[in-house]
Amino acid sequence: MIIRDFGSVANSEARVIFATVGWEDCGYPEQELIFETRDGGLDHPAGEPCADAFLSACFPLAAVHGEARVRIEGQPCPMLVEGLYTAHAWWKSWGGPSRLPSIETSGRLVRSGFTGYQRGVAFLSGGVDSLHMLMRNRRLYRPQDPAYIRDALFIHGFDIGKRARDPEDERFRTALRHLEPLAAETGLRLISCRTNLRHLPSKPDFWYYRHNGPALAAVGHAAIFGTAFLFIAASHDIANPVPIGSHPAVDGLFSSQRVTVIHDGARHARFQKVRELASWPTALAALRVCPSNPGNELNCGVCEKCLRTRLELLAAGVEETAALGPSLTPIELWNNLGPVGDRAVTYEDLLAPLRARGLTALCGVLEKKIKAYRGGYGYRNPDLAQDT
Repeated sequence: MIIRDFGSVANSEARVIFATVGWEDCGYPEQELIFETRDGGLDHPAGEPCADAFLSACFPLAAVHGEARVRIEGQPCPMLVEGLYTAHAWWKSWGGPSRLPSIETSGRLVRSGFTGYQRGVAFLSGGVDSLHMLMRNRRLYRPQDPAYIRDALFIHGFDIGKRARDPEDERFRTALRHLEPLAAETGLRLISCRTNLRHLPSKPDFWYYRHNGPALAAVGHAAIFGTAFLFIAASHDIANPVPIGSHPAVDGLFSSQRVTVIHDGARHARFQKVRELASWPTALAALRVCPSNPGNELNCGVCEKCLRTRLELLAAGVEETAALGPSLTPIELWNNLGPVGDRAVTYEDLLAPLRARGLTALCGVLEKKIKAYRGGYGYRNPDLAQDT
């Protein structure tokens, strides 16, 4: 893989950095990879594309497709280069990809931006994990602390707009609009980011199992100038570790000397997060957990993630929310769901409070799904390239 022809354009509304991604050992066509930052951004100088962003984004794809090297016509931070090699060792221990691409750098050495105060920046999707992270941050830190989150990145191109044929612009605007009251209440600056990273060739499940952690870091590296703590909300708690793309063992490895990536909140189980969020009405109104496109709504209410969150809210004592409707879910909807994979681990904390409400039959359905996962039927490795 070769990453070359870096460039940037900027105006009063947005800044875009771009580079061409070419393949050496695969037959894929060249593509232009972009990172766009809007709404004021984070004060990045217009003439300086960030090699760290492109390397963090593309190294996992080179690995999964069996590329022998990643040659980048720029000078990424050596801390990130070493971190990516170490992250690959973790991936290999989890089942692949096993072939390690070498990283070759060239071009002018550009490493400015170490001056100024360190700031707190976070990814905010509107999901349980990121909302809880923000709540905890406000409780832990004072406004003058460097780790106090002042800026939140909301990304177009990950769950929303991940397919080139369907940009889902209206869905993005709807989700962003629902976050604005939360941002106003917490004194947070919302920054819209856009990337076409998911339009590059990948493999089934690779995004979830390996790529989303370094991809998040890539957006942060592209958006941030100066020094920052970059917070990524934990998806799973330490008691139930799942080897996926964003993981406490690897997220910090995507740091540079400018940007410190922090995997935040891994000591809190998901139900604990929901219980704490139950007392924050503004967060509940902005809650967006649905992976599909529900039209003008934030959530469809009937997919696995929506059903699970509704039950978590019910178990936490929240009967209804504007974002998800009634928290009580019909058992028929659960019976129609197929295998739920590693998400089953989050059901275990719900059994006792749901039984206390007399929902014994529903608990029985959840227990079957937990048993299927614990028995090895729910989790499978992604389709990853292996050495031959």
